[in-house]
Parts: sequence; C-alpha cells; structure tokens
Amino acid sequence: MPDLIEPDENDTCDREVFMKKQYPAAPPTGRLIVKRAGHSITRQIPKPIVLIDTREKYPFDFSRFKNWIGGERSLALKAGDYSIEGMETLLILERKTLTDLITTVIQQRARFFKQCEKMTKYRWRALLVEASYEDIKTPYDPDEYNTIAHPNAVSGTLDALEARFGIPVIYTSLYRQLAEEKAASWLSKHFTYWYLESNGFGRVLQEGDL
Repeated sequence: MPDLIEPDENDTCDREVFMKKQYPAAPPTGRLIVKRAGHSITRQIPKPIVLIDTREKYPFDFSRFKNWIGGERSLALKAGDYSIEGMETLLILERKTLTDLITTVIQQRARFFKQCEKMTKYRWRALLVEASYEDIKTPYDPDEYNTIAHPNAVSGTLDALEARFGIPVIYTSLYRQLAEEKAASWLSKHFTYWYLESNGFGRVLQEGDL
C-alpha cells in the first residue's frame, strides 16, 4: 500500500485541515455583472449555449444554472466534451471522472496524449477532473477503481501534461453537482469575456477590476 500522509498532531492548523467537514455554499443565483462607465450592461450580454459532445454517456446537467447558461445541445465535437456555440474552434473542455482518469493515464496513455495534442489547437482549453487533488493523492480502493495504480503516477502525469501541452487541470469534487457548477462557471465566464472582446466592449467585466 502507498505511504500515507498523516496530519501532524503538533500542528493545530494541519489537524484542522484533515478533520474539517466541508459544507460548500450554494451556487450564485445572479448574472455575471458587467458594467461600463458605472452602469450595468449585463442585459446586453447573452447567455452561452453549451455544446455537449454526442459521445458523452453521462453529460453534465446545466439546467440548474439558468443565471449563467442559456441552454445546451448535443453536437459531435472534434475534441473534448464541452464547448460553446460560436466558439467551437476556440474553446474546449475535457471532463474526466476519477475512475476514467486513472484508466486513461495508466492504461490508455498514448491515446490520451493524442487527444491532448488536439486540444492545443484551441485558444482556451482545460481538463476538468471530477475529484480534488486530495482525492487523487489518496490510495485507490482496488475493488472500487479496479486498479493498483499509485496516486503519484496519476498526479505526476497531470502535472506533466499541463507543463507539456499547456492544458490547465481544474480539480473539482467527487460530488457531481460541484463539478457541474465549476464547469458552468468556467464556460460562462470564458464566453462572456469572448463576447465582450468580439463586440467592441473590451476584455474586462468592470473597469478597474476583472
């Protein structure tokens, strides 16, 4: 069994990190605010239509995020699992569950790296993992994940592909609704910046801020 990191009993902060129960806040219900000259122009900005690859067997459900997402439809994407209508050649999001991730980076490495090569052609790309870094670094139950892979082999591969291909890795949660929220937020914000930039508003939400 892989070596485990144990909390330092003499370090109060370390103990609290390992023992703290997580109670995530509910997702925002309002629109992403966009202002010019101190006035909101949010209503002038459309909501993105998310494109879901037709090969996605259990796709994310974005219906809970009507404040961010305008709708969704299936389309055969050339790469990745999710994109945005109008940005098909610019943006791609690849999704991996923890089980899928372990299988991919251990048993299907060559095929996966070819997919990563395709993703480098997109201006905005990311790999979203339905797990936290802590989940990835925790030894895997052979009965649940059907693997004897070492967590360091998986985490190290993610670091290497990010460095080589320039694909950011987004660590989320085993709790699917949190992963869906992260994907919805990422997609909607990239669309909003792109729309503003493409329509002469400038690539900023509010002057003097983001």
